[in-house]
Order: sequence, then C-alpha cells, then structure tokens
Amino acid sequence: MATLNVHVASGLNEANLAQVQAIFPQLRFTYDPHIPYVPAVGMEKWVKDIDILVTYHMAFDLALAPRLRWVQLTSGGVNHLRGHPLWQSDILVTNTRLFATPITEYVFASILSYYQRFPRIWEEFQKGRVWPKNQWEVYAGDEVGGQTMAILGYGSIGRKIAQVAQALDMTVIATRRHLDQPTVEDGVTVYPARDQRLVMAQADVVVVCLPLTDETEGSIGEADLRAMKPTAYLVNVGRGKVIDDAALLRCLQEGWIGGAGLDVHAQTPLPPDSPYFDLPNVILTPHMSGVSQGHAARFPPFLCENLRRYLAGEPLLYVVQTGRLLSYGSVTRWSWPHDY
Repeated sequence: MATLNVHVASGLNEANLAQVQAIFPQLRFTYDPHIPYVPAVGMEKWVKDIDILVTYHMAFDLALAPRLRWVQLTSGGVNHLRGHPLWQSDILVTNTRLFATPITEYVFASILSYYQRFPRIWEEFQKGRVWPKNQWEVYAGDEVGGQTMAILGYGSIGRKIAQVAQALDMTVIATRRHLDQPTVEDGVTVYPARDQRLVMAQADVVVVCLPLTDETEGSIGEADLRAMKPTAYLVNVGRGKVIDDAALLRCLQEGWIGGAGLDVHAQTPLPPDSPYFDLPNVILTPHMSGVSQGHAARFPPFLCENLRRYLAGEPLLYVVQTGRLLSYGSVTRWSWPHDY
C-alpha cells in the first residue's frame, strides 16, 4: 500500500504534530500552518501529492491536488468555503465539533457580566476609582435564576448551553429547523424555526447559535428584534450575518433591548471606526468564544481518532454531507447529525 501524505495547514502546533506522527508512523506528514481569517498564501506548493488535508483554508485550485481524498476542517462552520469547488467534488469533508464547552462558558460569562453590571463597575469603580455612596443600590445586579432563555439553533452547542441554563434555574425554550410542531426535549420546549419571533418575544436572554447558510442569512430582522423584551439581553455566538446588521445597530443605539454580547460580527474583522465600539450596552469580543486551552488539547486526539477510522475504513466523525446541500451559488447548506 502506497504511503499516504497528510498536510497539516492549521489546527496543530509542532508538539501536537509530533504526537500525532508518533501514533501514525506509516503516514507522511508535512506542516505549514495558516491562521484563520488571514488570507492563506503559498498552499499550492504543498498540495500536489497530498491525500489528506487538515486545514481551515482551501486557498488553492483543486486541480492542483489530484490525489486529495479527505479534508478535515479545523472549524465547526463551513460558511467560509461557500461556493468552493470542493463541494462539487467527490472529496470527503469533515468538520470539527469540539467547541460546545468553551462557547457555553463564554455565553454565561457574557450573560453574568451583564446581569452583574461588571462593565459599569469596571468603568466607574475600578477604572474611575470612585467608591459609590451606596454600592448595594448603585451596583445591585439581577439574578439569572427564574429568567427565560431562548436558544436559536438547538444543536449540539445549544443543548450544552441549555444544560447549564437549567442548572442555574432558568427556563429554556429553543428553535430548530425541520420541526413541524413544538416538542419537549430534556425539559426544553423546542419550536419550529418559523416560530422564531414568538420564541424571542418570551425570552429574557436570547442566544443565537445559528450557522450562516442561505436559510439563516439575515433571518433575524428588525421585527424580530423589536419583538424582544426591552430588558432582554442578546448573545450571538453563531455568525454575524444571521442578524440584519443595520437593524441590530439601531436596536442597540435606540435601546429596543437592554444590551448584547457580540462575539461575531457582520463585518470581520470589525473595523476600528465601527459604531459598535461606542455602545455602552454591548460586550464585544473578536470571534473567540470557541477558543480555549481545553479545545486546543482536544483537537489532536480527535484528529487521531478520525485518522484511525480513515485507515480502518470506518465511518468518520462529523462528516459534512455535501449531497444534501441547498444552493447558494454552488453550495450553501450542509446537514449536521445534530441539526440546528
């Protein structure tokens, strides 16, 4: 059997790569990491003889990689590859779904920071060095217990978020596509996606976990945002473009809702002159909710398991089912085993 060539373009540091190589000495590895969101340059020189590619980017002509049979993406989402010829090929594609724990912890860090008034306390007390006359009145926060959380996109990440919310005595409702009628799963009432506005209107906290597809792009619009409670808090850990950006900006500037935690943005990177930076009711982060030391440690064992399965001829984990894509140019939507 010919030696299989594996090119690692992201997802592993050199120490992790050495560990993987030690487990699979029969494979030939090459390594040239590229950072997500930074345009990849020079991938062409590596792809001529590769059979397996571990990557975020696909910045090369597929015709230059005639032996390529499997692409292991290091991301959970695949929207950055919409329209790529990869989807019309017979190349196997798998994504990485190891983000539920860090994203869940991020969601609650954002919610609890908002409910406990941490941004205001940091600005006025810690940065301003002013001790209030009555801190118990000035900085009294709210409790999340007894509040209602709505999760838009009840997939694997949404379910993890729901578990923690329930442990904090929150009521959880959610939406998921491909439902005809509401259903109850583990104490969570899950509604069809068409009931999104109704679900948002009931919530004190709305968590957006939707991937970016032709179906979801711009699906949260002005009417949905206006339906929310004026005290509600919105957290977006899905994709920025699932929310109408102009409507979201007006919503926050004019105070339709209490505030928002935004890890994803319609424009990435967010430019320095973005008006979002000036909003006192927003907690901004640069698309890093899925990043953690724990996630970095989980990726090498996951890759090893999928490599083992591939060599053994067994089904791989987290196959992106390209045969069920809907059209957006040449591709847009994929089917995950855990539907959103």
